[in-house]
Amino acid sequence: MSQRDLPSFLPVGGTSGSASIREPRTTLVVGVPAEPGLWVFLFGDMTIFGAFFVVLLWERRQDPTEFARSAAQLHQPIGVVNTLVLLVSSYLVVLALEAHRRNLRELARKLVNGALICALAFASLKAIEYSLELHAGHTPGSNRFFTFYYVLTGVHLLHVVLGALLLSWWRRRTNRAAEWSTDRGLVEAAAVFWHMVDLLWVVIFALVYLACA
Repeated sequence: MSQRDLPSFLPVGGTSGSASIREPRTTLVVGVPAEPGLWVFLFGDMTIFGAFFVVLLWERRQDPTEFARSAAQLHQPIGVVNTLVLLVSSYLVVLALEAHRRNLRELARKLVNGALICALAFASLKAIEYSLELHAGHTPGSNRFFTFYYVLTGVHLLHVVLGALLLSWWRRRTNRAAEWSTDRGLVEAAAVFWHMVDLLWVVIFALVYLACA
């Protein structure tokens, strides 16, 4: 077995016979990602969305015919594409965070750029979908279903914008030579927030586009 194949924690003999400790190639991350305060905020935010979901299902139970007829007017292909776009973006964020932890900042920047492109694509498709619905006469005041549709997707779109701003900040950080220990908490916070945005959309798509129809 060669010296480079040895585990990182074993001593390696030097040319003078003295032992030296191999430097780990990666950064060990221990504990829950991001700060505890962020998790409190995220759980509170998701609780609010959860309350909207419960009310939506309750209202649908009161008049399933109206909700099914209205949900059928949505453009499901756009919803499917947006779901795939956010899933891809979350995967890119996972890879970017791992690259950042390894101090591979150039790779992290490219991956974050990909996630930002996904965020822009999602917002653009959502704007097109809103335009099509409004052109068809489906406004927030049309009925209860469309009230929930615009409220839930609109608030979620605001989260996408906020998440994109955090990703943009992250991208700027990759241009600096600061060590991972300086960035770790904030970068992890941006990643965790973006995963929440993705998770919320999956639930919205499942309930609004699929379950109601």
